[in-house]
Amino acid sequence: MLYAIGEETPGLLVRVHDTRPGSMRVWLEVPDARAVAAESGIEPFEVFTGWTVEVPDPWGNVIGLTDYGKQPSLSRRY
Repeated sequence: MLYAIGEETPGLLVRVHDTRPGSMRVWLEVPDARAVAAESGIEPFEVFTGWTVEVPDPWGNVIGLTDYGKQPSLSRRY
């Protein structure tokens, strides 16, 4: 399900793929995910809207940093 939050897109996406403890994912928008990847030595991967990097937290949840390089109209204004 995709929920709108205020005037911004894409809002909040909620999906259930895996219900095991530690399987949560949170993606935050950054201006350039490939730059983050280069600084941290993490391999980025391409998504529909741009690029993303993901890292696990100590409990196995995944923190993602994503950009909207391929869909700039959806991104926040920095």
